[in-house]
Amino acid sequence: MHHNHHIHHTSLSEYSWYTLYPPSIYILAIVLAIVYFRWITRGNNGQNIATGGQKTAFVSALLLLIAIKGTPIQVLGHNYLFSVHMAQMAVLYLMIAPLFILGIPEEKWETWLNKQTVLVNLFHFLTKPLIALLVFNAAFSLYHIPLVFDNAVSNPIIHYTYHTVLLITAFTMWWPVLCPVKEMETLSDIKKIGYVFANGVLMTPACALIMFADYQLYETYRNVPQLYAAMTPSEDQHVGGVTMKIFQEVIYAFVLGLIFYRWVKKERVRDKEDLELIKNQNNRLNPEMK
Repeated sequence: MHHNHHIHHTSLSEYSWYTLYPPSIYILAIVLAIVYFRWITRGNNGQNIATGGQKTAFVSALLLLIAIKGTPIQVLGHNYLFSVHMAQMAVLYLMIAPLFILGIPEEKWETWLNKQTVLVNLFHFLTKPLIALLVFNAAFSLYHIPLVFDNAVSNPIIHYTYHTVLLITAFTMWWPVLCPVKEMETLSDIKKIGYVFANGVLMTPACALIMFADYQLYETYRNVPQLYAAMTPSEDQHVGGVTMKIFQEVIYAFVLGLIFYRWVKKERVRDKEDLELIKNQNNRLNPEMK
């Protein structure tokens, strides 16, 4: 069962720059940036419709993409260290996916999602909270079954397909929480908090399996030269499970903070309106008080 593409070098300097810094990722990032700044941030009259925060979110997503896929990190993760692979996955699905959602102006989402196409209908179906939750976590857990994982890693086509599917499901998983379009919000703030917790619970079994397994789960990382003698393969595996869990906890905590912040802001606006109402009524009732 030895995989053909695993030519294990004993140090990263033996790889070509082309392998260490894949140009395809840089080209992709540049194309996405051009599309974003030329079309997505522009309204119908060519005026800018994106806020500074949205642009920052989008650019951050692109930079993170380059960091995990366009640098030697991807060689390490793919061929040597499971823990690095897990950190890459965490960044891709827990940071890049939500940043893309936050980076695109509301007006553009509305324009796209109000079209009556098969894709849009599919999007609405896949972003139903319960479906989004189950589909992403099923895909995530399935990927970590050793048989699936080793086959995915050893075959570039399966590998890219699976990662694309995971990225799309991560996107649909984040949508109900971050939904940028007011009219399309399906979850109240309290339900969003429950949703984030449910997600954490559903991601735990895969992480726990990896954290507590006392043997090498994945053939892929079994007989690789130890680039970093500091970790044995089984420690690397445990660190991988822990990395995923920590990333997830930190990001979920951040998202819960964001939901809470938006919630408080909404309540504040409501209180202000109520106060105005009371004031006006008092003025009407007691004109001589003025």
